[in-house]
Amino acid sequence: MSTPTNQEERVSLLDKVLVFVQQFVTTLLMHRTAAEFIREHKPWRGIDRLGWVVWAMFLAGAMLSYQYFRDFYQFVDEARHSQAPLSASLAGAISGERFKWALEGGRKYLVMIVMELVVFYFIQKTLEIRLGRSPELTTKSFINAEVRIFKVTILAWVLETIARVVFVDVALGIVGFEWMKKPAGFLIQCYFLGYSMIDNYHECFNLKVANSEHRTRRTAVGVAVATGLVAQVLMIIPGLGAVIATMLGAVTATLAMERFAPVTEAEHLTIIAENESKHRNKKRNEQPLQS
Repeated sequence: MSTPTNQEERVSLLDKVLVFVQQFVTTLLMHRTAAEFIREHKPWRGIDRLGWVVWAMFLAGAMLSYQYFRDFYQFVDEARHSQAPLSASLAGAISGERFKWALEGGRKYLVMIVMELVVFYFIQKTLEIRLGRSPELTTKSFINAEVRIFKVTILAWVLETIARVVFVDVALGIVGFEWMKKPAGFLIQCYFLGYSMIDNYHECFNLKVANSEHRTRRTAVGVAVATGLVAQVLMIIPGLGAVIATMLGAVTATLAMERFAPVTEAEHLTIIAENESKHRNKKRNEQPLQS
């Protein structure tokens, strides 16, 4: 059995970089297409059937968005009133506590938990409008989506922490690229925020959480980073930032996944069959214990 040569490894790495760049740039531009899609098709129609839950989410999202904006405003105000040169004051503010809203992961996941039903609803409506798939808008489906986002955000937070320690703190520290730590950390954060949105797309096709994470990492890294980047920036907008970020991110993630990594009908049927087989095996293994 032959092993890959250095040349083959370099070509493979180059291919992955090119795929990432293509996905990243295209997905960034696709946010405009998503905005036009929302304006034309109005996928929010029918969301009022969730009643007071939606209004509670919008209010909580507005409060979280205001907190983002307040931290950002304090960062800008510190730089503006500093007696030091502008470049030095900006560097100090960026490296200080005031910029934790952009470099540390907890709050964005709280936004995703709060706004999960909006993300899930918009992705289902986008799939319905574009592909004719019947959305599952039952109470049970929304409860399952809310339970799932807790699992997804915990997984994303753990993986983000590991990635930041291994690739940012350790790897970049060893090679001496200290100046890259904050940009690299920010992009890692964007990836996992984007993944948490893409997971809703995968959920509509019955993928388990672990399979969704693996599929995103294997086929849609550029999509996740671009989606998370725009969402992270939009969350700074006071009041409606979290709402806009999740609505636009949900539609963009769906459009981008349908372009770069769609779940085909054959793949979907295979996923359903595998899930049913695992469920039968689980029930079979539980029967001796119950008896």
